[in-house]
Amino acid sequence: MSKESYQVWLQALRKKLAAAATEAEPLVEQGWFDDAEKLVRAVDNDINGSVALGDMFTSALERVVRSPHPDRGRAQAFYERALHWRSAWPEVHTPEEAEAERAHVEEVSQELTLLIDSLPEA
Repeated sequence: MSKESYQVWLQALRKKLAAAATEAEPLVEQGWFDDAEKLVRAVDNDINGSVALGDMFTSALERVVRSPHPDRGRAQAFYERALHWRSAWPEVHTPEEAEAERAHVEEVSQELTLLIDSLPEA
């Protein structure tokens, strides 16, 4: 596949993923995470779908944190799903890839933990 063809394919995939994420958002808000994930994974069951899901659950977490009366339980559920999907990594083959994966997971964990830690105590 040429670079141009790949870019066209990737742009089309991102549009489909955005549409699926928009459709899945109400399911996330209602706590139907598995159903929401199935919608997005039906479009892409690989890294692009994982990125879309990570973004979707991170956005849900941010909305809870910003809400006037945040629900710590909902925030924790969104945190766990966001961490899972944002930590997705292609198969590791080398020590360098393993280190990059470890560093990525640590960075994501710190970012999401800052959000959770910003919640007022119950």
